[in-house]
Amino acid sequence: MTVDWDKYFSNEAKLREPSVMKMAARTPDTISFASGMPHPDCFPLKGLSIKYETADSGFSKLATGSNEDAVNAAQADDEIYEACQYMSGRGTTFFDKFCRHHIEEFHKPVYGEWGTLIQSGGTFSLDAIIRMLCNPGEDTILAEELTYPCLLETCRPLRLKVFAVKIDNHGVIPEDMERILTDWYTDLSTKDYKKPKFFYSMPVGQNPSGVTMTVERKRQLFGVCHKHDVLVVEDDPYYHLQLDGDKKEIPSLLKFDTDGRVIRIDSFSKMLMPGMRISIVTANKTFIKMLTMQNELTIHSAAAPSQLIVYMLMNEWKNDGFRSWLTHVQDIYLKRRNTILDAFDRHLPADLCSWNKPSYGMFLWIKISIAQFPKLEEYSQLTDPEWAAKLEDMIFEQALQDEIQLAKGHWFMIDQLNMAGFRATYAFASLDDIYTGSERFGNAIRQIHAKLYN
Repeated sequence: MTVDWDKYFSNEAKLREPSVMKMAARTPDTISFASGMPHPDCFPLKGLSIKYETADSGFSKLATGSNEDAVNAAQADDEIYEACQYMSGRGTTFFDKFCRHHIEEFHKPVYGEWGTLIQSGGTFSLDAIIRMLCNPGEDTILAEELTYPCLLETCRPLRLKVFAVKIDNHGVIPEDMERILTDWYTDLSTKDYKKPKFFYSMPVGQNPSGVTMTVERKRQLFGVCHKHDVLVVEDDPYYHLQLDGDKKEIPSLLKFDTDGRVIRIDSFSKMLMPGMRISIVTANKTFIKMLTMQNELTIHSAAAPSQLIVYMLMNEWKNDGFRSWLTHVQDIYLKRRNTILDAFDRHLPADLCSWNKPSYGMFLWIKISIAQFPKLEEYSQLTDPEWAAKLEDMIFEQALQDEIQLAKGHWFMIDQLNMAGFRATYAFASLDDIYTGSERFGNAIRQIHAKLYN
């Protein structure tokens, strides 16, 4: 199937042209007085070494490696030069090759004309994609009814309207998306807006709910998007944080994409180090070309020293070592998830709230039982969604007084819902603090219930 990708571009993207400052010498023998690149003799960095945990020790011992250990001296010099110099908007050639191999190994796109682009972290990748596709004050986006706040915060100053698609414990509900798109120009809530260009989703260990979309839901979702000519932005930073099951990789939406309408974001933040600020965008080559030009006039390129450090680490670990690292990280988060579930079982009031058991990622969702918090006469002027938000605020403030903080549910809501809840993460606090914090939060819920109804 041939798709006219140009119709998706924003006016900003359509006006974008390759930077004239990126021109290359016409031949290797051309003498350039045009390029503003510093001379390599002015680079103080001549080599790089890293201290890392070794795979063969179960990541309990350290070793030191340098970029010269794994390659010959000439190639090592080329890597350092490339990491210090201005480069293509695509990133370094050596890490670019690694990224393509990474996507091929784990996600195996099924169509031929796809490419990858190194970006400066998932949040920047999302911002760049939105600017490439959407005209401010004009276009619309679909997303899960509970969604990543950075999506909403990016869309707000661009005056982009986001519409909610319902989710359940198996991820997005494709039938609800089908209904929304089929009724778009007749439904009173949507008929005055342009039909959305893309659906944004975190399908694995979703932030904030912790829900993972099933394979069948992914197949159905792509079918709806294909039918209605809608793109999919698959933001998947928690893909490798699998906590249960046989550790078998679940298919990306790329596995169902036969014509190139999925734009996938992979991040190294959760599986390695967020400070590296490296992500990979996988998309059809038309979108990759446009995003590359956008890099040339914004960030120029993702930070090359970060690319080199991650590349060196992967060269030291090799493929089997990297997979062992993923298992190591998964085991850490599995222990943490089980700890918080045990702490919640001990300390949260099960008659006043409930929570889920995530199989991927770093988050779980605590749902406040609204039925146990009926609206009092003094709050009768509030709508049900307003009362839910008010109740959240009261519990949140009480928890802060008790020195425990969670993320409010309505920070993640596209529209106000008749739902009160909180996102909790088990990623950072010590195991002892997980128990202490759970006890404090359970007491905060009980205190608000007592204040309201006693």
